[in-house]
Amino acid sequence: YTLNPHLVSSVSQHALGGVVEVNEGTESVLLPCIDSGTPPEDPLLIWTRSDLSPNSVHLRRENGDDLKNQNQRFRERTSMNPDALDTGNFSLTLRKPEQDDGGNYSCSISDGIEERTVKHIHLKVKVGQQEVEVIEGSGSVVLPCRTSADLPEGTSVEWTRPEPEFMMVHSSSNQRNQDGFYSCRTEMSKDFLRTGDVSLTLRNPRDGDGGRYVCTVHRDQDVLRDTVVLKYVQKGQSIRL
Repeated sequence: YTLNPHLVSSVSQHALGGVVEVNEGTESVLLPCIDSGTPPEDPLLIWTRSDLSPNSVHLRRENGDDLKNQNQRFRERTSMNPDALDTGNFSLTLRKPEQDDGGNYSCSISDGIEERTVKHIHLKVKVGQQEVEVIEGSGSVVLPCRTSADLPEGTSVEWTRPEPEFMMVHSSSNQRNQDGFYSCRTEMSKDFLRTGDVSLTLRNPRDGDGGRYVCTVHRDQDVLRDTVVLKYVQKGQSIRL
């Protein structure tokens, strides 16, 4: 069928697809969907996953969410910005992602008759996390994180700590936001675009460095995440093998 003119968008086919990776146990994951078109009258914002029955993940009408036909596995786990229809930001937040949440999600807009897909997202939920131990007095420790080689120009990498409060540990593009606790102590390979090795070297590790680190790679339309847990072992403590 032909789309209504007001439903036609300039979104390229390439922009329709994206990959989001997250570790199981993360507090939430964002499935991005941004639309630059003008919404129709009485618009419906529709998130679906085709392999499920019912396939409804989240439905937003002009007067709010309509979740009566939502697949029960997503009950009380999905949310969208209240002003999504005004801003064109149709992104979906999925809380407490589990391995079974992995799959192909579609974000679309409809006038109740015709539907236009804005974005396809492939969500990968990874089980388990890497653990690294470092002994007090060590000169440095490497937090491993790898992705595909030959990354496109413009790819950026962020290392963060989500708790006890959010901290920017290292950014490949803007170190001005780095937390002072890590100042002059972090380094990534300058060749990471070619190799895909986005591991972080942390110099002079100290007691406060122990905890969970998140490596996030922004590659074109993709957001790839991995988690590393650093265990700081004080001298005299037994190392758990």
